[in-house]
Amino acid sequence: MPFEIESFATLCRLSREASAGRGAIAPLTLCTGRPQPYVELLTKLMDIRFPAICENGAVLYDLANNHARYLPGLSQEKLAGMRRVRSFIETDVLTKYDKAIIQFGKEAQLSVFSETPDIFIEIRPLIEQFNRAHNGPELVISASHCYLNISLAGADKGSAIRHLLQELGLKREEVAGIGDTEGDLPLQREVGFFACPSNSTPEVKKVADYVSPHATIEGLLDILKRPEMQRA
Repeated sequence: MPFEIESFATLCRLSREASAGRGAIAPLTLCTGRPQPYVELLTKLMDIRFPAICENGAVLYDLANNHARYLPGLSQEKLAGMRRVRSFIETDVLTKYDKAIIQFGKEAQLSVFSETPDIFIEIRPLIEQFNRAHNGPELVISASHCYLNISLAGADKGSAIRHLLQELGLKREEVAGIGDTEGDLPLQREVGFFACPSNSTPEVKKVADYVSPHATIEGLLDILKRPEMQRA
């Protein structure tokens, strides 16, 4: 669906003001499962100046120098194993499940999209069996609203946030996070304050410090008004 443009424009304005040292909220960055080209566009619209996290933590991207890099610890052997899994999904899985497609643009993490996510119950063991049979790297497979996400173990939003905080010289207590699905739980464990919109999964709501009464972007804008999100 298209963005709610007025609310998204408000978010962009708040983020731009924060990056420029104006306004009430602390500077923002992105921590998402989306691929780098999608993140690049959002960082331009929002004027995000910190490194952004892509592919569920496997990739970090800096707009200032247009540099994308893998999270430390992702060896070429692990990446090669992920490519084998991708080939298996494309040649074997998707031919059996015509209601599923693979998300393009990813390098170190995979996402299978379907408008009928019930099929993920059948797809997941097929991927796990193939990976074991080929002595592949340890994988973490989880589902969000419409995606089955396949990640390399050790490359999640939590490990990426830890690495980023070390780079920036920030403490856990100085950082807040926002999420809505299972893949955001590692993020929750690495920040001092964690909030979620009302459309979040029950698992996320259970551990959130604040659950907004509003959904999606309206929930995000509501969360940004919280005192924990304000500039120190």
